[in-house]
Amino acid sequence: MKKSRVAQNLFLVLQLGISMMVPILLCTAAGYFIDKKFGTHWMIPLIILGVLSGAVSVWTLVKRELAAAKKQQDDIPEWQKKAFADRPEILIDNSCDDDDDDSDGMFGMFM
Repeated sequence: MKKSRVAQNLFLVLQLGISMMVPILLCTAAGYFIDKKFGTHWMIPLIILGVLSGAVSVWTLVKRELAAAKKQQDDIPEWQKKAFADRPEILIDNSCDDDDDDSDGMFGMFM
């Protein structure tokens, strides 16, 4: 079963949020533990480290998604780009949509 474009975008946003929050929370917990155990003041530098590592993680994910989207756009044949130059919304990849064939029978659209 193919995922819809909405589900893919939702998973991407969720992945970006988790990729940002996990390093921050881990570094905050490590800083708190080190501060309580040894009486030092490492929490603030570790929070900053968590924010920076989360930002690098999010940047990497966004860069990879943009490269995949560009590759997908480049895969559209040149004749199709010229034919639909006045209607670029037609060039959106519909590979995530359900198949339009009637091989499922009469009730295929409900499943």
